[in-house]
Amino acid sequence: MLQMIERPMYADKIMAYVNTPFVKILTGVRRCRKSTLLKMIMERLKSEHNIPENRILSYRFDSMEYDGATAKQIYDELKSRLSTDGKTYLFLDEIQNIESWPLFVNRLLRQKMHLFI
Repeated sequence: MLQMIERPMYADKIMAYVNTPFVKILTGVRRCRKSTLLKMIMERLKSEHNIPENRILSYRFDSMEYDGATAKQIYDELKSRLSTDGKTYLFLDEIQNIESWPLFVNRLLRQKMHLFI
């Protein structure tokens, strides 16, 4: 397993928006470690903001597990995992692989989720 190299400048900029109602979107060229940065944000939520692990959900849509899955199927699965004791922080990596993903994200945003893409 590769060791994560801290990127405090990028992580700090994103952390400033953690509890805002905006979708936090990371963009960049292929293989520039966007997924790694998402993992760093998750770790910071746990260590610096004391967010329990059950309130942080992470999905990687480049895995075979979601091959052919619809936005509705994923939404139904996600609903069953939502935390009932506080805000849910949702990380959606490679969401563009899911058909109709913008509708899916809009629905989640209306439910006051903290979204990271």
